[in-house]
Amino acid sequence: MAELSAREASSRRFVADMSHELRTPLTAITAVTEVLEEEADALDPMIAPAVQLVVSETRRLNDLVENLMEVTRFDAGTARLVLDDVDVADQVTACIDARAWLDAVELDAARGIVARLDPRRLDVILANLIGNALKHGGSPVRVSVLPEGEDLLIKVRDHGPGIPEDVLPHVFDRFYKASASRPRSEGSGLGLSIAMENAHIHGGDISAANSPEGGAVFTLRLPMDASRLASIEDRKVKERNGEPGKDDEGAEGGRRYEGGAP
Repeated sequence: MAELSAREASSRRFVADMSHELRTPLTAITAVTEVLEEEADALDPMIAPAVQLVVSETRRLNDLVENLMEVTRFDAGTARLVLDDVDVADQVTACIDARAWLDAVELDAARGIVARLDPRRLDVILANLIGNALKHGGSPVRVSVLPEGEDLLIKVRDHGPGIPEDVLPHVFDRFYKASASRPRSEGSGLGLSIAMENAHIHGGDISAANSPEGGAVFTLRLPMDASRLASIEDRKVKERNGEPGKDDEGAEGGRRYEGGAP
């Protein structure tokens, strides 16, 4: 068991180190591809497809590295919430609009449902759930928002063929792809896993199921106010880092928790 834990820790360190080492050359490559993309119209028609391929693959690699770095923060226990009062309907609309999905997504959410959450992490969850529904399900994708007691429920339903029963238990596994015959399919296989981690850090959860009417349904459950859990997690991170705890901060006036750097 100790050997297994050591190997797992070593693997996590390798992923973290690799992700950081890739960022520097990727920054330079990305800058070059952006210039090439701007000049695409002036390029030889024989070269343009190759340039577009380089641009798209560079973006894909950037997304993969960012996802890997996010995963390493969760594994290291350094991911932290930055809380704010969020109008959930506005947040969902902004997520959809920023990715040009307005024509493919239906929103069923009353205005004025406000929750205290991390807006950046909520956007990550929504983008992964809705993007996954659009990519693997069928339009229209319907997003519904409903308060339930002290919890917030957000359901994302598509109108596709649904999720095979043997795949359902694995949809949130890292690097899992339903079709082994499509290893080069778009996406890193980390999106739903990262969405789940972001739900967990709020004290929430995500479930996946097939709708009796057809299509897949992902249900996100979050607390309406994540402040209490965030304070606990923030204290744990500070203890791991040897920073002053809540009692030590009392001498400075007792700052109220607002979250730390992500």
